[in-house]
This record gives sequence, C-alpha cells and structure tokens, in this order.
Amino acid sequence: MNNKNVISLPASENFTPDLAVKHVMSLCEVGQLADILMVGYDNDNELIVFSSRMSRAEAVFLLEKAKDWAMNGGMK
Repeated sequence: MNNKNVISLPASENFTPDLAVKHVMSLCEVGQLADILMVGYDNDNELIVFSSRMSRAEAVFLLEKAKDWAMNGGMK
C-alpha cells in the first residue's frame, strides 16, 4: 500500500456485482492493482468485507479515501 498512484474505477449505479467484479478482475489481470478492499452486502443484507494483504489501519485509510471520493464527486 505504499504506492502513491491512484486508479479511479468508474462509479456506476448500473453495475451489477458481477460487472463490478469483472471490471476489477480485468485490472488485476494486467497488474494495475497492488492491493484491494471489497465491501458489499450479501443476499441477507449482511456486510461482507474482503481484502488483500493490508492491515486494518490500511483498510480504514483506504475507506477514508473512498469516502472522500464518493462525497466529492470522484477524482478530478
């Protein structure tokens, strides 16, 4: 998580979970992702969280970056 580059995923209200995962997998296949944090809900509305090799502190940092992205209309 020491990479300073930011990759902006397209925010889409039309992406299904399958489409979102396929998009992220395409980024993984070409080596564009160093680490990943996935957050979602299952069919029972239970929170699901998966991550690659990151500490809880790094996950919180990444969530705060995502929160800022969502609140300010995405990357400029």
